[in-house]
Amino acid sequence: MKRVLLGAGVILLALAAFMMVRTARLPAPAAVAAAAPDATPPIAVDTAAAARDLSGAVRFATVSYASGGPIDTAAFLGLHRYLAQTFPLVHATLRRELVAGLSLVYTWQGTDPALQPVVLMGHMDVVPVPEPNLPEWQHPPFSGDIADGFVWGRGTLDDKITVLSVLEAVEGLLKAGYHRARTIYLTFGHDEEVSGRYGARAIVAKLVAEGVKPALVLDEGGFMGAGIIPGLSRRAALVGIAEKGYVSLRVKAEAPGGHSSMPGDRTAIGALARAIVRLEAHPFPMALEGPTRGMVEAMAPYLPFPRRFLIANLWLTAPLVSRSLAESPLGAALLHTTTAPTMLQAGIKDNVLPPEASAVVNFRILPGETIASVTERVRRVVDDSRISVGPLDSVPADPSPVSDVASPAYRLVAGTIEAMAPGEGLPVIPYLVMGGTDSKYWGAHSDRVFRFLAVPLAAGDEKRIHGVNERVAVADLAASIGFFTRLIRGVDKL
Repeated sequence: MKRVLLGAGVILLALAAFMMVRTARLPAPAAVAAAAPDATPPIAVDTAAAARDLSGAVRFATVSYASGGPIDTAAFLGLHRYLAQTFPLVHATLRRELVAGLSLVYTWQGTDPALQPVVLMGHMDVVPVPEPNLPEWQHPPFSGDIADGFVWGRGTLDDKITVLSVLEAVEGLLKAGYHRARTIYLTFGHDEEVSGRYGARAIVAKLVAEGVKPALVLDEGGFMGAGIIPGLSRRAALVGIAEKGYVSLRVKAEAPGGHSSMPGDRTAIGALARAIVRLEAHPFPMALEGPTRGMVEAMAPYLPFPRRFLIANLWLTAPLVSRSLAESPLGAALLHTTTAPTMLQAGIKDNVLPPEASAVVNFRILPGETIASVTERVRRVVDDSRISVGPLDSVPADPSPVSDVASPAYRLVAGTIEAMAPGEGLPVIPYLVMGGTDSKYWGAHSDRVFRFLAVPLAAGDEKRIHGVNERVAVADLAASIGFFTRLIRGVDKL
C-alpha cells in the first residue's frame, strides 16, 4: 500500500510540475505586431464640430420597427441629404451609390486596382424607443442634445456613431490631401436592426458580383471597456471574430377545443407549457471550444496566477473553467446555443379551450451547430407528435465562419485599437459576438471579417445600447474618429 501511495504521490507531483511548466511558458502580455507607425503628422479632430455633426444625424428618426415593417423613408432620405451637406469633400471625391432604396455605398478609389480593397461598415437605422421608457430619458431620444460632455440620443452608440466617425475620418484625410493605393468601400445599411435582409445583403451581393474580395471587413460588434469579460476586471478590447447564428422557431400545440367546463386530458396550452418546460430543462450542452476557447486562452497572460494556471492546462481543467465561466449569463451564452422563449399566443376567451397554442423560442446558435441541427434537437426534446416546430417568418442565419486571428487584417485592427490607449498595454481579445451584425453577409466570402465598436465604454454604457439614455462622451467620439483615421492610414500596409 505504501508503494502505491508513494507512486501516486510521485505521479501527482510530476503532474503538478508539468502543469506549472505549462503555466510558466504562457507568453507575457505583449503588444500586437502592428504596422509601423505612420510618419505623417496626426490629423487634428475638431471635437466640438464632430459632436454637432453627430447631434444632427441623431435627429433623424431612422427607426427600424420590424423586418418588412413600415419605414420612414423621409427620415432616411433626410439623413442622406444631411450627410452630403456635412461631408462635402467625401461627396465630391468618393462615388456614392444608393442600394436597396435606402442603403449607401461609397467607393474611395485607390491608385492600385490590384490590391484587395477594404470594407468599413456601419448602419444608419436605430431601434425604437418604447413609450413607457420615455419619462426615463434625461434628454429626448431623438434630440441629439449636447449636454454634460455627451451627445444624447438613439444611434450615439448603435450605430450612427460608426457612420459619422468613418465619414469624419475620411473627410479629414481628404482635407489633408491623403492618398492611398488600396480602394476602400464605406457601406452603411438601413435595416441592420431587423437583420439587414434588404440593405447589407444587397450591398454584399452587389460588391461580390463586381469581384470584390476584401483584405479586411470591419463592422461594429466588439467593445472596449472594463469588466466586460467574466474573469477579466481590467479594461480590455473585444474584437469579434465570429458571430452566433440566429433562428426563431414557432412551437405550436394542438388539442380539442370546446367549453372550459369539460376539459379533456390534453389542452393545447398545457401541452405547449410542457414543451417549453422540457426545452428549458434540457439546454444545449456547454463546451469550451472554438472562438470562446480562443478568447479564454488570449485572456490568460492578463490574469492572476491561479487563473493562468487553469487556462494553461485546459486539457485537464476545461470543465472547471467552463463551470466558472457559466456562472454569469454572458459567460454561459459564450459556451452554448441559448434557448429563450420570447412570445406566447393562445385563446380568445376565458371559458373557451383554444384548439391551438403557440410560442416563439429564439435560439442564438454556437459555431458547430446549424439551424437544421437546432430544429431537429428541439423536435427531439419536445417529443410530441401533436406539436409542430417550424421557423418563424424572420431571417435565420447559421453561425458565421471564424475569421483568421493570424492574418495581417486582424493585426492591423488590433494594433489600431492598442493605439487608442498608448502605454496602457490594453489586452485585445478575440471574441464570439452573441448578437447579429450586417457583417454576417460577408462570412461566405472572406475569413477577414472583424467586429469592433471603436468607442471606449464606461461602466453601464453597454446597458444604454438599445436601452434608456443612450449617449456617447464627446471625448470618446473623438477617439472613435482617431481610430478610423489611423486604420485607414494603415490599410496600405496589409
